[in-house]
This record gives sequence, structure tokens and C-alpha cells, in this order.
Amino acid sequence: MTAVQEHVRSVLDAPRGHRFSRTRTRAFAPAPAPNPARMTREQRLLRQLAGNPRVAYRTEHGVLPAWMGLAEERRKHEADTAQPPPPPPRGRHRAPLRRRRRRGWSALAYGTVLAAGVVIGHAAGLLL
Repeated sequence: MTAVQEHVRSVLDAPRGHRFSRTRTRAFAPAPAPNPARMTREQRLLRQLAGNPRVAYRTEHGVLPAWMGLAEERRKHEADTAQPPPPPPRGRHRAPLRRRRRRGWSALAYGTVLAAGVVIGHAAGLLL
């Protein structure tokens, strides 16, 4: 094995978070250990995941970035000071309705024609 392959193998065998060197901006001081009996579930999970870089970022910067809080305050302020929108025009947005047909008459006519056809069919069968 060459020196490069040994270095690659040592990097790949290292645990997550220790594979590559990083320049740290400041050292993280560990928080004092609270009483485990009085910790909430979130505090217990954060304590278990202390070495995770995402958890460290969250504890340093908070759950949401600061700009999201500022944007929410700005939206609330704009909503409070905004004027109400003008009322929409009061016109019809589609063609006027035509006069509805009466379906009762068409059903009666259909039934009459059907009955007449049955009677004529029986009469033609008797005559032939």
C-alpha cells in the first residue's frame, strides 16, 4: 500500500466528524451537567447528542435563525399598518342563466311515447 492509500484509509476509518480537520472559530465550553431527574426530554437528547455538529450549531444559534424572527415582526407590522383592499366589482362573472326547462313534461312525453310503442308492438304481433 502506498502512503496516499494509507492516508485515505485512515480518513475513511475515522468516525464521523473526525475525518477532516477544521479551523474552529472559538472553543465550545461544555455546559454544566444538570440533574438528570429534572431534565426535560429535549435536554436529555441534547446531552446525548453533544458531539453532533448540527446540535452544536443549534445550541449556538437557536432553533431558527435570527433573520426569521425579524422577518416575522416586519410582516406583522406591515399587516397592522396595511390598508384594507378595495372591494371587488359587483358584476356577474358569467353569462346569465337561461330559463330552465321543465323536466316533468319531457318525462311525461317520453313515458307516453314508450307506452304507445309497446301497445303498437303488441298489436302488430297479434295482427301478423
